[in-house]
Amino acid sequence: MKLALKRWGVIILAPLFLGISSGGLVELEGYFNARYSANFLKSTRNVRFVLPPGTKAKIQEVKKFSSGKYGLSVEVLDGKQKGEKAWVYYNPSNPGMKLYESEQTATQDKTTKEVDKADRVRTTRKTEALRVPAGADEKEKKEEAAEVARQIEKGNRAVKEQVQPGGPCRDCEVSKLYSRDVQQSDAVVPKISQFVGKSSADAPTLRTPTRTVNPFGVLPVTCRTVGTYDSCTNQGATSESKFKLFNRGPNRIVPTKAENRDRIWTFEYEGGARQDLGFYISDSPNSTLSQIQETYMMVFPRKTLPHIRVEGNKQIVTLPTGETVTFNAQTREVIGGVMTEDGPITGGGTKLDPPKVTYRGSGVVVRVDARGDEPRLQKNGTATITKQGRTCKVSTKDLWPDQRQSSAAHFKYFSDSDFDTYLKSKCGFGL
Repeated sequence: MKLALKRWGVIILAPLFLGISSGGLVELEGYFNARYSANFLKSTRNVRFVLPPGTKAKIQEVKKFSSGKYGLSVEVLDGKQKGEKAWVYYNPSNPGMKLYESEQTATQDKTTKEVDKADRVRTTRKTEALRVPAGADEKEKKEEAAEVARQIEKGNRAVKEQVQPGGPCRDCEVSKLYSRDVQQSDAVVPKISQFVGKSSADAPTLRTPTRTVNPFGVLPVTCRTVGTYDSCTNQGATSESKFKLFNRGPNRIVPTKAENRDRIWTFEYEGGARQDLGFYISDSPNSTLSQIQETYMMVFPRKTLPHIRVEGNKQIVTLPTGETVTFNAQTREVIGGVMTEDGPITGGGTKLDPPKVTYRGSGVVVRVDARGDEPRLQKNGTATITKQGRTCKVSTKDLWPDQRQSSAAHFKYFSDSDFDTYLKSKCGFGL
């Protein structure tokens, strides 16, 4: 659908926004914060970079908020950020951008403006010039240049103050520079089910693995408490290799508080390697080791090392896919993101009663369960591989070939492309 507006002799071909979908184009007329996700609050530290006026981008996804405003996932087509993907905010009453159904309509608009500009130039030559005070035009230009310089300096100061340690400037928080931010009503997409597993559930920062293969074997681990979680380091290593969250109840997951009764989440990334990026969920009903219900999970594709950040009463954990899981920082119950806890821990016993947890993201999840033992090291064991409702069962030996009890249980496919090939041949779906 197109809306043709004629004003001052200029025809603008712009589609009505409700007709915009993936494949449409935008051209920015002002500065815009480009964000990692569809959360546009000023207080949310998810700004990747600032896009300047004149930037063109292709629409990948559209999200409508209850306020009638929108989030646009776009791919930048020009400038320094060409090829990058990010979210920008669209307010129909104050858009700050032009919208086009396609490159053809954008080209038509450009051609129309160029013709109109030529007509106006010809008209100006036939019109008597207005009389203005001598030097007024030069004074105006100087004032405009000075204002631009002030804004640039203001932006530079803000960027320097907001740089996140260890990250490049593209990860700086610069949302205070520009006003394309919103109130609470548009902070997030209203229904989590609409965006779980998509980029709007992604972490603001990804930490690329530093190596492909995990060089470590079975080593002792030392842990220390850091605020609301435990940080652990392998013997001989200089950097953290895992972190743990303890839910000791009483709450919905651990109904009664007792010694040695808990659920422990352990997120591992030994040696900063892609090979063994996984996490355990361990349910202990009592002090009997043989009754601990163990689940080990890996999610794909593996884009980032697991990491954790604390925001108020929330612990936000980034999974290897870049998706997040949010925990209550006091109780360590899951309260959001791509994982759900669907019931309390087991009451104990001799049967396999694995943790009732579910991954609901857009990636592939590998899961193995065991009682009182390492889930990956089971003779004749079975792993369940799932992708958005499609399930495949394979031998654990296919994924962890060394099944000796002394094994470090290294995942066979340290390359995502190799694992993708295996999945397609074995399960009929890929990453």
